[in-house]
Amino acid sequence: MNISTVSINFTKEKRMLYSIIKRYGLSENGIIYGGMVRDEIIATHFKELYDSYVVDNNIQNAYDDKYWDSTFHPESNKRLIIPNDMDIYFDDKNKAELFINHLNAYSNQFNGNIIVRNISRTNTVFYSIGQNFNHKKIKIIFKLGRTFVFSGIKIELNIDLIINNSDTSRLLEPPFNNGDFTSNLFVIVKNYSGRYDIRLSKNTGTKLDEMNYVSKKRAEMNIINDLVNGKTEFIRTSYDISSEYINGMRILKMINRDYPIAITNLLFREIDNIDEIKNDQDCDICQSSVRCDYENDSRIVEINTNKFSKNYMHRNCFIQYLEKEIFAKRINDTTNCIECRCTRRNQFNFKESYKFSSLYK
Repeated sequence: MNISTVSINFTKEKRMLYSIIKRYGLSENGIIYGGMVRDEIIATHFKELYDSYVVDNNIQNAYDDKYWDSTFHPESNKRLIIPNDMDIYFDDKNKAELFINHLNAYSNQFNGNIIVRNISRTNTVFYSIGQNFNHKKIKIIFKLGRTFVFSGIKIELNIDLIINNSDTSRLLEPPFNNGDFTSNLFVIVKNYSGRYDIRLSKNTGTKLDEMNYVSKKRAEMNIINDLVNGKTEFIRTSYDISSEYINGMRILKMINRDYPIAITNLLFREIDNIDEIKNDQDCDICQSSVRCDYENDSRIVEINTNKFSKNYMHRNCFIQYLEKEIFAKRINDTTNCIECRCTRRNQFNFKESYKFSSLYK
């Protein structure tokens, strides 16, 4: 009996697919923003670390299976980061349609499936970018290794497509003066040589937009240095009835990543050393000792909503609590706005966090 085997590296395949889609988007002068740009900066940095390790140690065949093995040189395993989705902006609908045509043509070559949906203006994204834009969600599905008797392994990519529909906003670029994290203020754009550059957006909505060249470059390097060291700041300044819900959702998404990034200007943080806990405490949720559990490799979060009395919780307990609190959308009777409170009923005040960012000090 003749049997042939095929090895499929899911990470490698998905990285290649996103690279192809990125090329199609940039070819039509799209601007890529959000998590995909952030993750490319991180992956590029850690690939450099891997490259140096390969050269210094004369590693053979370093870019075959070894490169895609996260246990090989684990110090640089963030080289394998892949975005969860892709955000791309076009300043007119014709360019966006050409981009979608590219995706359809490519998908047809491999019997893929593309689903394009128009998103209602009542969707929360329009609280962020205003009413002068159209929003489409694109889902691309391929089956890797499909045969006559094997259905294949499903690989799915998701794209948020934003299209300008107004001449007055044509010069605006993502994040449309409404940045959420310092790590998400970068964009990928096609350059004059036909390749691409990563740079700070012209419309971050922060004082970066008004800085002179030297100051802006200095701030840019600080943001990148924080990013490659696993840190960022929450800087969203939008204020309306649902701001705290939207803020909470974005914060949850950031801290629940496969490679979490610490948000350094919130009223909670993950502690680095058990010695930071002066006196043992019980977790507010499960009532188990945080000190004992830290010694058993349980991660601990410090809550600073009361500057006179810190409290500590297991990270897993805290995340579960925070999810429920955010989804509850509790309304403050005085402000009539959604609020989010800690277990001891002090407000997290995510909407005020930007004031403690290095960009606003």
